[in-house]
This record gives sequence, structure tokens and C-alpha cells, in this order.
Amino acid sequence: MPAPDGHGQAVSCHSDPRSRRSFGKDWCLPGGWPNVSAIHKGSGMPVSHQRRRRGPSCRPHGAAPGFTLVELMVTIAVIAIIAAVAVPAMQSLINSNRLSGMAEEVTTSLQLARSEAVRRNARVTVCASADGTTCTNTTSWSRWIVTGRDNTTGETDVIRDQAVAGTLQLSGPADGIRFNPSGLIRAQQSLTVCMPTDNPADNQRIVSVLVSGSVNASKNNGGGNCP
Repeated sequence: MPAPDGHGQAVSCHSDPRSRRSFGKDWCLPGGWPNVSAIHKGSGMPVSHQRRRRGPSCRPHGAAPGFTLVELMVTIAVIAIIAAVAVPAMQSLINSNRLSGMAEEVTTSLQLARSEAVRRNARVTVCASADGTTCTNTTSWSRWIVTGRDNTTGETDVIRDQAVAGTLQLSGPADGIRFNPSGLIRAQQSLTVCMPTDNPADNQRIVSVLVSGSVNASKNNGGGNCP
């Protein structure tokens, strides 16, 4: 039965299911126009006409809301703050990994030289080199080689040839590090892997070779400088 509205008129919903849209308990025509039935005062016959309904429009449920300009500006500001904090920390992590990676390569070369000295029963030297074939008397190890005598030919051959990458720097003893056939060295030696930066604070890795031939690496704060 039609329900009366605020003016004594009955409000009924459109009966066509194809054009119904649900809003709460009301059924409305598209665009928010309900079907209004009234009684003609003269003839007593019902009269139907469309009357605009006050209140919420009968739009489909589930419409996706958009973002306001203020919300977008707040989001961009938050992203900028996060980036300002995260970028320096990420750069420090990258530099630290590069230092540690180079220190491991130096450590591997020293361990190889020691094992080759024992295997060949001959002296094996780790030293700086300018041409990748012979040792150079310098403390700047931008390139280094592992060299030792070949027992078959009696000649000295290059076992490994490596170079420092990027902005990293490597310094060590000018006359190199020589392992005896027993795998020992005469005196403790050290090499320094360095990056000229204060990010991270520990911008150096000290690779130490003990008399026993053992190799270990440690971090060092160089104050952003390299030796």
C-alpha cells in the first residue's frame, strides 16, 4: 500500500524491476524521482505524477571515492620525508657492503697465496703491480698480483691478477707480502681497504696477516680519510 508523504499524498515505487535502484528501504526511479499517487478532489480518481524526492539521491552503491587535493599533498609530503631519511641510510649500507666485499677479495688472495706456497713448496708473493705480471715497489695497491715459482718449469708465474674497483683504495707494504713454503711470514703485515667518505663512519677495513699466515679483517674509523 502506498505510504503518505509529508503533504498527505501517497508515495509508491516504480514497479519495473529493470529501473529500480535500492536506497535503504525505498525503491526509487533513476535520478531520485519517486512515483507519487494522489486523489483528484473532483472526480475521486487517483492521479500519478513524478515529484522530486528530498534526501539522498538514488545512486548506485559501491561507487569508488576519489582523492582530494589535500590528501594527495599530504601523501607526497610523507613520501618526501621518508625518502630524506632512507636515502642516506641506504647509501651508508651500500658503501659498507662495497668495503666488506673488497676486503674479502684481498683476504681470498692472501689465503690463496698461503695455500699455494705450501702446495708448491716455494715462496709465493702478494704485491702491487702496474702491468699485472711483475711486482711494483709502491704502497698504493690499485692493482695486485699473486705470483710464485712453478716447480715444473722453474719460472715465476702469475697465479692471480686483480684490481680495485670504483672509488675504493687499497694500500699495503711496498715490498709485498711473501709466504714461505711452510705458509708462514717473517713479520705481521697489514693492508687497508678504504673509501674516502664519512658515510659510513667506519670507512676502512684493515686486513691483517699474522706470522702464522692467518688472515683476518676488522673495521676502522678513518674520519673520512684514506692512508
